[in-house]
Amino acid sequence: MPSEQERLSGAEKNFHPTAMGTLVSWTFGVGPRVVLVHGWSSRAAHMLGFVDPLLAAGYSVTLFDGPAHGEATGERASVVHMGEALLALTREWEPVHGVLAHSVGSAAALWAFHRGLSVHASVHLGGPVSLSVMVRQLAIGVGLDQAGTAAFEKWVEGFIGHPLAALDLEILKDGLRHPGLIVHDPEDDTVPFSAADTLHRNWPQSELIRAGGLGHRRLLRDPAMIGLCSDFIATAGSREMTRVNAGGEA
Repeated sequence: MPSEQERLSGAEKNFHPTAMGTLVSWTFGVGPRVVLVHGWSSRAAHMLGFVDPLLAAGYSVTLFDGPAHGEATGERASVVHMGEALLALTREWEPVHGVLAHSVGSAAALWAFHRGLSVHASVHLGGPVSLSVMVRQLAIGVGLDQAGTAAFEKWVEGFIGHPLAALDLEILKDGLRHPGLIVHDPEDDTVPFSAADTLHRNWPQSELIRAGGLGHRRLLRDPAMIGLCSDFIATAGSREMTRVNAGGEA
């Protein structure tokens, strides 16, 4: 089996100067573009399992290293930084057929949809839906008291340049105007399953799959789940394109 670097060497590699630093992308194949978005402390190569099934379905596939991850430069990373990076890149690549995102990359995609990114379908693997909840959980995890938690929340808001509430689903759900697939292990010990359930309940065009036994990261390596997600991008995206071309709302 080829290594990650060997596999990436077969793609078109590009460098993208942005406000978040220089991002690095790899594109395989030709056809409608599907963008893969990695999670926290990860990199583009961790999404490689989805490339071949999407290529076989007739799509081109683009992966990128987000700000301060992998080969990308930059000294700051957050959901907002990743979301803005996704927005900046997809403006170069328009139109984008679909997005497939993992963990924090999923939350970044929700931010990008809210900020104007339009796709025909998206897949969300083990993703959180509320920055407020994430920050409070982290504060509790490190033992901060009420005053310490409030100070931490204020620091995070300064770091991302937005109120925490701007990254909560109540605000972000206005960007969910396309079919979506949500995949989450009920026993995920990194992002609670309640996040997936909340996203599904607030997204009329979504489907929810309980991926028992796959945890938070094995979602990216399970052949059956990879095939299912790739099929969703192809079938849901094709239905959406047909609907839009027939005169429905985009």
